[in-house]
Amino acid sequence: MKVFDPIRKQYVELTPEEQVRQYCINVLTKQFGYPKGAIAVEGQINLNSMTRRVDILVYDKTLKPFLLVECKRKEVKLTQQTIDQVVSYNFAIQAPYIMITNSLTTYLIEYKDGEYAFLDTLPAYR
Repeated sequence: MKVFDPIRKQYVELTPEEQVRQYCINVLTKQFGYPKGAIAVEGQINLNSMTRRVDILVYDKTLKPFLLVECKRKEVKLTQQTIDQVVSYNFAIQAPYIMITNSLTTYLIEYKDGEYAFLDTLPAYR
C-alpha cells in the first residue's frame, strides 16, 4: 500500500514508520501551521564519519534548522536510548527544538544554551 507524501510530492510505501511520519507531517502543517516548504523528509547528516538519516527537519524562515523530528513505529517504546539517539543527531544539526514520537507518545525538547529541557507543546513556527 502506498500513500502520497505532500513533502516529497510522491507516493511512498506505507510502512509502520511512514504512517507515523505522515501523521506527524499532518500535525505540523495542519494543527501548528508549519509551511510544507520548510519541511524536509529523510535528509542525511554526517555524524562521527557515519551517514545517518533524519526523519523530518523543519527549517525556520531564515533557513536554519528549527525542529528535528524522529519518528518511531507505534510499537516502539520511546526510551532514554531513543532520546539519546536524537540528541546525538542534533549535535550535527543544532536545531533549537526536538520532537520524538511514535504517535502514541510524544516528547518535545528545547535545546538552549547547551541545555535540554522538556516542553509541553510545540513552539510556533518562526
